[in-house]
Amino acid sequence: MLTRSLLKQKNAWRFGQRSISTTTNFDGQSQGDSNNFSRYYAVMAGSIAAGLFAYAYSNRKSTEAWLFRDDIGSPYGIKGYEEQVNSVGVDHGHNYWPSEVAFQTYNSATLRRGFKVFCRVCQGCHGAMHKKYDLLVDKGFKQRELIDRMAFLQQLHPAHQKYKGDYFQEWDYRQRVIHDRIWAPYFTVHQAKGANGGLWPKDLTHGNRMNPGMINHVYNLMTGYHYNPPFGLDVPEGKYFNPYFDHMIIGMPPQLYDGMIEYEDGTPASAPQMAHDVSEYLMFLSRSKGPDTKVTIWLILFMMMTFYPISYLYTKYHMVNILSHRFEVYAVKNGGYKKFREKMFKTNKVPGNFHGQYS
Repeated sequence: MLTRSLLKQKNAWRFGQRSISTTTNFDGQSQGDSNNFSRYYAVMAGSIAAGLFAYAYSNRKSTEAWLFRDDIGSPYGIKGYEEQVNSVGVDHGHNYWPSEVAFQTYNSATLRRGFKVFCRVCQGCHGAMHKKYDLLVDKGFKQRELIDRMAFLQQLHPAHQKYKGDYFQEWDYRQRVIHDRIWAPYFTVHQAKGANGGLWPKDLTHGNRMNPGMINHVYNLMTGYHYNPPFGLDVPEGKYFNPYFDHMIIGMPPQLYDGMIEYEDGTPASAPQMAHDVSEYLMFLSRSKGPDTKVTIWLILFMMMTFYPISYLYTKYHMVNILSHRFEVYAVKNGGYKKFREKMFKTNKVPGNFHGQYS
């Protein structure tokens, strides 16, 4: 009887040791669970990395086209005429937009050049009244540099801002300052239409963002004037054919010509280069907080990928031993611990269904 009692105590001690070992993660089964989770985590991280890699290097366009631009150009140097058109507003060229890449932002030199093209070419008719000039401070220019450049812009009048065209006074003109909104040169819609043959030059606050192709829209539009209209399409006098514009008939004449301005950094001012620069500047106007949003999103994803697995492991292997307990009682005589385990913790499948099955 004493021998049997000692044997039962030994078995009970073994079970206790096994429970402790499971908690402390030294047992083979527990280590297998940990390995399984590590394998799962590695597979998920690898899948996310592979997806990002594929997204970054899958910017390939189809070669089907109905209009071709077969002039010579270099992909990453001077912007040339290398692209083909098969749908309006979509980028089919070799442009490189760093702001559209996962971990990159707007190019400061491009923004400086684009600001110059906008002020010299676009702002003669268009405005961006929902944005201000000082958006470029510390991104494209120092504050003093931008203040000095305000002297080259058109003067401003209260009628630009508060619709006081009826109270126009010539001496109310003043020089623009960097905290002004980018107002168009016209006081009213009627004045704008009267100066542009009945057309109202659109506001360019969201000129790229709210059009097909987004950042490619203005670039394609500015470099799409050299096509001949297809057979059967009559272009009215004073209008122009451009396959990137809605209905392909546009009232704005070609605006960009090679060498029409001179860049301070020595970049050759070809028409596609100027179109590229002003297109990125207009995208910066409408989505200047985009890179900051991307940084925030990546920080959130990094925190989730770091702390969700830690929380899972902490709950599975630590908190479960603090917040749960099991009280085991078994008879030494009637089958002992082995019988108790078979009855109490069933490892065999219950036949039929579980209706009326009680533990």
